[in-house]
Amino acid sequence: MWEWPGRSGAEQLRLWPVLAELVRRIEARDGLFAGAILMGSLVDGRGDDLSDVDLLAVVHEGRFADAWAARAELSAGALYAWDQVEGEDREVAGRKWLTRDLIKVECLIATPSSGMRLAEPIAVVAGDPSLPDRFTRIGPIPREEIEAYARDLRDTGKVHEVEARYADLKATLRRLRT
Repeated sequence: MWEWPGRSGAEQLRLWPVLAELVRRIEARDGLFAGAILMGSLVDGRGDDLSDVDLLAVVHEGRFADAWAARAELSAGALYAWDQVEGEDREVAGRKWLTRDLIKVECLIATPSSGMRLAEPIAVVAGDPSLPDRFTRIGPIPREEIEAYARDLRDTGKVHEVEARYADLKATLRRLRT
């Protein structure tokens, strides 16, 4: 796994073994995956023990169907796993799961030609360091915008029940520990 600015902080968190194992699984399937890009709070050291693992498994062009069929290998051993698919015509979809230690993993699976956009902060953790250049890049998304988007998804019933309850648990834990 490559170095990135927030790695030393991430290594101290309870989710580190989960991230390391996921990257190892992606690297082991190099015929399907070109690499992995870490996204969000773990990139720049803002992560904590309640952070999610947000990762993009970059699929070689022409191999999306095979990679999507292998998604259960990425989440093997999960307490519970579910899929988030926006449309059948795009080569991007999400596999999400809760580990037995209640760590949430959001693993997007996408080809560079999928139309997926990468928002900063990001860090290549496996594969060619130029992987992000194959995607459309956008600047950081303000926290308020992310929260509004999440609220909209919840209000319209587009969030899996397990994910919604997990978000409630995290919000409660964050509120109580301050």
